[in-house]
Amino acid sequence: MKFRCRMVNGVAMRDFTNVANTISRLARTCVMKLTTHEVCFHVGDDRSPIAWTVLSQKQFFSEYTMIGVSDEHNEIYLEFSPSMLAKCLSSLKMAAKSVKIKLTNKEQPCLTIEIDQVPSFSSESRQCVHDVPVTVIPRKEWSEFQAPVVPSFDISIDMPELKHLRNVVDQMGKMSPTLIITASRSGKFILKVETSFATVATHFQDLRVQGESQNQDEEEKVTATVDIKKFAMFLTWDVIKADSVTCNIVADRLINMYMNIENHMEIHYFIPAVASA
Repeated sequence: MKFRCRMVNGVAMRDFTNVANTISRLARTCVMKLTTHEVCFHVGDDRSPIAWTVLSQKQFFSEYTMIGVSDEHNEIYLEFSPSMLAKCLSSLKMAAKSVKIKLTNKEQPCLTIEIDQVPSFSSESRQCVHDVPVTVIPRKEWSEFQAPVVPSFDISIDMPELKHLRNVVDQMGKMSPTLIITASRSGKFILKVETSFATVATHFQDLRVQGESQNQDEEEKVTATVDIKKFAMFLTWDVIKADSVTCNIVADRLINMYMNIENHMEIHYFIPAVASA
């Protein structure tokens, strides 16, 4: 097995760091799937996926070499602490010329991260080296870390800007542990919390509903109630400047948020529905 990549583009380094930071808030461990054409991050398990992020190697990396376990199974799966990766990448907040990531063996398998920096007080670059211990996942377990199966949704609607939703949800989270999300085929998107003393709702209108046919009832509404903390956690992805964010709802079962960033990154985020209060 062999893996080595290099980033020199400032936007790519920023987005890679933001992905690591956001994933570090979701779970203690994650799995990185490496193929010849993409890098994927899997959070959750096969029964309950939380997030699935796909980065295009052509768009992110100026250099990219990956040799898998065999010609037939040309992939690598690594489990590691995303918080440790995020901490190592924090050096990229300073002026960085490039970052190299490679799979090494230093008493145990590691992702070795080499960051070339140019300090503001000097014209000479310096190198910071970090090691993130990883566990190489055997091939017999690969099936547990594939792209999650995305079900057929009852409605798919474009979401308002995430930064606006964050302010709303932060206030609603002080009132209720659950959030009622409703979308209509007329393009309405409603966030609502209910308590014993009040019902508070925020309405967004004129949003694009995808895949609609003319004979469907525009007033039909699809609703799911979710854990408000899990929804708020998704909104931290607003650091990624997405071209579009879609909310896909299976009534009373599941909400899936899908983000697409200039066709070089995709993010799926899953929140199971909970029983209404």
